[in-house]
Amino acid sequence: MTTTNAAARQEEFLAPVKTQVQAKLPAEQRETLATFVDHYFGQVDPEDLAERDSGDLYGAALSHWHFARKREPGRARVRAFNPTISEHGWQSTHTIIEIVTDDMPFLVDTVTMEVNRNGLTLHLFVHPIVDVQRDAGGMLLGLNGGKRESF
Repeated sequence: MTTTNAAARQEEFLAPVKTQVQAKLPAEQRETLATFVDHYFGQVDPEDLAERDSGDLYGAALSHWHFARKREPGRARVRAFNPTISEHGWQSTHTIIEIVTDDMPFLVDTVTMEVNRNGLTLHLFVHPIVDVQRDAGGMLLGLNGGKRESF
């Protein structure tokens, strides 16, 4: 598959996710979150996106965005959970690990090795590096023009 075809297929699978962003979020958040969805899933193989429900992709991206809203500079935020519709508004048959931290070398390798060391299997690895703006207290203000963080 050529890069152009892969990009078109990826956009095809993300279009319903962005439609949900437009339908479910307040007007002032829509553009930022639609851009975030593109960043969030930008390096994911389109075939991996095709295997997932658009509501679950929307939930995963929005969940990680909200988890990243406040982070102390220089400190990683990490959580593992099993999302349910009733508690989180989306679901997965797998445990979700969300990390928000300063971008650093070997982060993907380290996380992958630790998951494997515990006898677990990665079913989907989403690892965007996002330029974010934060205020002095660590609150997420928006995208671009800030510091690179790994989500």
